[in-house]
Amino acid sequence: MERQWVWDGIRRGIDLLSGAVIWQLTTAPVISHDIYGEQIYASTDGMRIAFLRETSLSTDGSPDPLGEGRQLWVYDLPTKRAIYVSDAVGPFATTPLTDALYYVRLRSGDDASKPEYSLTRLNLKTMEQDDVFYFGDCPLPISAAVSSDERFFVGAFRIKGNLYGLYRIDLINGTWQVFHEKEDIFNPHLQFEPSEGEEILVQWNRGGVVDEAGNIVQLVGEEGATLYVIDIDGKNFRPLPVGKPFTTPITGHECWVGATKQVILTTEDGTIYLAKAGEEKAKIVTKKRGFNHISASADGRFFVVDDFRSGVLYVGNIATGRCLPLCDSHASCGRPQYTHTHPYIAPDNRHVIFNSDHTGICQVYAAEIPEGFLDDLTVS
Repeated sequence: MERQWVWDGIRRGIDLLSGAVIWQLTTAPVISHDIYGEQIYASTDGMRIAFLRETSLSTDGSPDPLGEGRQLWVYDLPTKRAIYVSDAVGPFATTPLTDALYYVRLRSGDDASKPEYSLTRLNLKTMEQDDVFYFGDCPLPISAAVSSDERFFVGAFRIKGNLYGLYRIDLINGTWQVFHEKEDIFNPHLQFEPSEGEEILVQWNRGGVVDEAGNIVQLVGEEGATLYVIDIDGKNFRPLPVGKPFTTPITGHECWVGATKQVILTTEDGTIYLAKAGEEKAKIVTKKRGFNHISASADGRFFVVDDFRSGVLYVGNIATGRCLPLCDSHASCGRPQYTHTHPYIAPDNRHVIFNSDHTGICQVYAAEIPEGFLDDLTVS
């Protein structure tokens, strides 16, 4: 039976902080979320976004990436309609230069005791999808990224103990190979540099502890987390000047900034930094105690960040450092990941997409950026 778009969405009124109109996009009584904020899971015109519905949780209360009951949906912002795409296990990867969303899904194989997984490409504009790789003996990724030309898909996997590796799938010839190994990259937040797609950003949780089942027991050790960049062949290791001993510990929330080859990130004291491989010092953009989850706009001009103490979302100009409150997310910002806002700016700079458990169940929301709001941020 052909799947149908269904009406969904409630206008929640005007936020008093900026005059932004707030929409609750999802309403089903099940955990729904926007996947994550560091990669922008939206079509290039900003009209459609991908989101997940979860009924399976891991031991820490977060969505279980390999659990059953995970559904991939697409939401059309202009019409306030949603459509079911597929049962999916993830992880997910996207690139701001195309409308493609890549995800791992369970296929129905002949032998139920030997599950089969495929890497599937979904076009968010046309809704066409194709299986582009079958994993077979290739390990399932715990984190993933795709290059801007869609030639390479990179996944992270556990080798043994605290040793993890990165493998590269060539989406043209269907081959894969391990190209990088390092301890403590169990939470790597993999991201391809978006303009040329030749560099990969990796988060390094130095001193973290993972149990035999792969659960994170201790996120970082005394050194804390930092970031580094490598080339697509695993060579040219370049640390970023963030985390100890350069800055206060990073929060673990970061992303590339458009085509600038810079990375924007937050640290535990609420400072927002711009960092670049090869530079001796990171640049301070702005600071406010509580700043945590951060994402840059696709054009590299703006950022959105949450105050983790209050759930208020701020939008700022990267060049001027000026930022203003956009709306109160009413997210509780608690222990389970689905209580976190994970905000991002849609590619047309018209909406901020975020999560909130304001109703008691996490749902996906959109704040319409008021006319003139972004212009006000150009004044330093």
